[in-house]
Amino acid sequence: MTTQHTAGELPELITVADVADYLGLTPQTVISFIKRGELVATKPPGMRGYRIPRKAFEEYLRAGYDAVKEEVSANGEMVFD
Repeated sequence: MTTQHTAGELPELITVADVADYLGLTPQTVISFIKRGELVATKPPGMRGYRIPRKAFEEYLRAGYDAVKEEVSANGEMVFD
C-alpha cells in the first residue's frame, strides 16, 4: 500500500492502488473486479479513479475467506492448482 495499514485502520474510501497492494495484485486486476461487479466501488465527484468503501472491501475479504473455508471443509484439504 502507499501507506501501510492493517485492515482495521483502512480509510473510509480506499484507492484502487491500495487495494491492489493489499491483495498483491495489479491495479488493472482490481479494476476488472470492479467492472465485473465482484468489488463495489464508486467514482466520487472531483476525484480521479475509483474508490472502494472500506466496508465493501472488508466484505470482499470476508467472502473470499468464507469461500476458501467452504472449499476446505467440502474437500477435507486445500487444493492448489
